[in-house]
Amino acid sequence: MLRDALPAAILPTCRLGFAEYVRHLERDPEGSWHRPWSIVCHSHRPALAILSSLIRSWTWSVVEEICGNTDITILLSLCTARHVVDSPLPVGAHQDGTAVAPEIPFALWIPLEAVVPRRNAGLGFITPAPEHLLPASPHNDIGSDYVLANLDRTWIPTYAPGDLSVHSSLSPHFTTGYGTRSDRYSLEVRAMASDTAPLSYQDPAIYVARRHDMPSVVGTRCSADSDARHFLSLMA
Repeated sequence: MLRDALPAAILPTCRLGFAEYVRHLERDPEGSWHRPWSIVCHSHRPALAILSSLIRSWTWSVVEEICGNTDITILLSLCTARHVVDSPLPVGAHQDGTAVAPEIPFALWIPLEAVVPRRNAGLGFITPAPEHLLPASPHNDIGSDYVLANLDRTWIPTYAPGDLSVHSSLSPHFTTGYGTRSDRYSLEVRAMASDTAPLSYQDPAIYVARRHDMPSVVGTRCSADSDARHFLSLMA
């Protein structure tokens, strides 16, 4: 958990823009997943604002430390903007090593508002993470039995605006649901050292390195999606 990882002042505008974008969708009754570059509201791009702020924040040095490198690739193809409507959920959890890709070592989860357990949906974790992938169903769920057997190791944190958490690909985690019907907007960011990033996940991608000892966008990659290309041109 990284407290005050991002300037809290940027988040209300980002949340409002994301919410306006969702309101124009034909159907979004229980929430949805979106490509970060697709979310645009009156020329405002919430994911662009958050990613730019993330690279400039003290948090980026933590990303570099985790990666063991200052040359970082943000795998934009695996980043997700998500809208969740808080509804009762069954017991379950998943590991990103199964649900996303085993090669991607970690993810940053950034809520665009405060998250308070039992008030609105957040993330819960079972800690510490196992050292291997657990058996999973075809839907990537590791099953209620595992979660119920480890209730004493469950951590459901509170997030203030600007907080984010980092979890490994082996960390069992789950979306909390209390039935409050409140809306939650979040951005999940996946990055790794450029020298180990699989090429298959680098379209689109953002390349960050130190220039004059400051993290800077030094390149981008996108071969097809015109919206993603425009997004990346603004990042650069």
